[in-house]
Amino acid sequence: MNKQAITFLSLFCLILVLSVYYIIIPPQDDQHVSTSSSTLSTIASMQQNLNDTRQSLINENNDIIASSKSKQSQINSALNQIAKTKEIIAKEKELVTIIQNNGYKEAYVEIKDTCIKVVVNKKQATSKDASRIIKLINEQMGTEYEIEVKFITE
Repeated sequence: MNKQAITFLSLFCLILVLSVYYIIIPPQDDQHVSTSSSTLSTIASMQQNLNDTRQSLINENNDIIASSKSKQSQINSALNQIAKTKEIIAKEKELVTIIQNNGYKEAYVEIKDTCIKVVVNKKQATSKDASRIIKLINEQMGTEYEIEVKFITE
């Protein structure tokens, strides 16, 4: 073979390998990810972070349950943790719905131990608004929780 044929075949093989590589490997759209996160409101991004944290906790416990090396006590503990996490998620969603039904557009609720953290998007919030939210939560959850209310504006 002559030099031109060898050069042509080498370049053709290189192009073929690169083409297959780009077809098989999905493109990473970093710009799209940053754009979508910048359009989220503060409350929506807080909720997304909380959801991700809770989902990772559930996944970790599912891994413990699925592991053949786990003891029965570990499996029972993981099942209880999953049940508690799902119960907390349901309570948080219920409280967000109650707050939104009482005239507050966007709300974020996080229950952690004996504290309930509430963030509400409202311009010109007053202490009466905070008292109203605390009363709504106390009616629903009882008085064993310490309630922290914070207002933000966007």
